[in-house]
Amino acid sequence: MNTERQHWRLLNTGLSDGAYNMALDQALVQSVGSGLSLPVIRFFGWAPPAVSLGYNQKVADLDVAACRRAGFDIVRRPTGGRAVIHQDEFTYSVIAREDDPVIGGPVLETYRRIAQGLLAGLRILGVNAEIVRASAPGIPATASALCFAASGRYEIICEGKKLVGSAQRRINGVILQQGSLLLSCGQKQDFFRRGRGEVPAGTIREILGREPDFGQVASGMVQGFVEAWNIDLAPGPVTGDEKNNALKLAGGVKLPEG
Repeated sequence: MNTERQHWRLLNTGLSDGAYNMALDQALVQSVGSGLSLPVIRFFGWAPPAVSLGYNQKVADLDVAACRRAGFDIVRRPTGGRAVIHQDEFTYSVIAREDDPVIGGPVLETYRRIAQGLLAGLRILGVNAEIVRASAPGIPATASALCFAASGRYEIICEGKKLVGSAQRRINGVILQQGSLLLSCGQKQDFFRRGRGEVPAGTIREILGREPDFGQVASGMVQGFVEAWNIDLAPGPVTGDEKNNALKLAGGVKLPEG
């Protein structure tokens, strides 16, 4: 790995609806790919709550009517994997070119490097987590439509439960990895048509016996990424062009009503 200290951009965009959240990540991929932006670490949350489907996942996996009745938006992520329920969680995105000296390289190596940053942040918050490579024993990947139901490549585990679910995609030479850290709500809404069994997802509240607020989690994660990656991480706003681009893209992300 390059030992020269690299400059990254930090975005803490707070709570937004699901369509804007996913469209903004797409807009940031375009900014990074065109050279208009440094690589990005982004933190955000969801209001109203939402279910995100993986890039290639079938809508038929989801009970759309049940989601609507519960007040959940339904959106499609630009990354793969299975459905994730986004409710009272801390969500991250990492966006960088495939040749980035900090996280670039093969897919599994990128997962590993990002997991190292997440793990460092969690330990700063007092969470004694660990990185695992293999799938969780006894839980077949086909058992659930839920991303959190299957643990795989360099995931974060604590007390036998998956704490962070992540998915990655390469888009026109740019890495996009998105992931969720559950704060107090699990993944047990009855929104899925396929059998899912018990979902081994852990929350920060369960592990710590308290729930840090979003700002505390963000602060710990910033420190963790800076220490694990030896980077300069400069906070700043979303640019006007990025916001306008995201608003244009948002219509293609949200599942239409009806």
